[in-house]
Amino acid sequence: MRRMLGTRIIFVDGLPGSGKSTTAQYVAGALEQRGIRYRLLREREPDHPLNVGTDLHPSGSTTGARMFAAYTIGSFVEESLARWNAFVAEAKGSELVNVLDSHPFQNSVRVLSQMDADPVMMAAYQSRVEERAAELGPVLIYLDPGDAERTIRAIAEQRGPAWTNYMIAVVTECPYASSRRLQGMDGAVAIMRAYKHLLDDSVARFPFPKLVLSDCHRRWQDCHARILQFLELHLLPHGP
Repeated sequence: MRRMLGTRIIFVDGLPGSGKSTTAQYVAGALEQRGIRYRLLREREPDHPLNVGTDLHPSGSTTGARMFAAYTIGSFVEESLARWNAFVAEAKGSELVNVLDSHPFQNSVRVLSQMDADPVMMAAYQSRVEERAAELGPVLIYLDPGDAERTIRAIAEQRGPAWTNYMIAVVTECPYASSRRLQGMDGAVAIMRAYKHLLDDSVARFPFPKLVLSDCHRRWQDCHARILQFLELHLLPHGP
């Protein structure tokens, strides 16, 4: 109960297609049922306070090609940290619990990896983000689908050509892919396999409370129960 009441930011992250958006929506609904005021920031929101480049940010139906033409690694990091400073300052003055879909990794660390940023620099950047977020008592729900290639190919088959073609474009239209001549589905899989290693390392270093969930596509009811326990929402009564 103390954890939930002391938390102003709930991160929900994982690979594309792992169920982040569905889980973030579930968390928001659980807060609402218990009368806890919240703000849900989906992966792509108009004027998202944390997405560098706003409309250029690679999410939704937008690939990152225009962003990578407009930003350097340094300018991305500078803007991201400035956005975090403003976000934390605003959130500290509010009673809202912020539920962040695709943060703190996919909408930032993944983009930096696509820009071919050095892993040591990315780890330093993430530490600076965590220093800023610490004032909000963050927690992380990480959806771990296991093997990246198996997951990406299974989701592509399930969701069909439209999703698959967009996924390939948003993953491969970047400096990292260009420098390694990675194209098509095989190129996207290679990139996401490398990103999965980076993601696992980032989660392992995350210094705040975290819940790692596996195989939720096969057992959402169990995963939802574990989320409620992790956030200690099961101790709070439902509202009217």
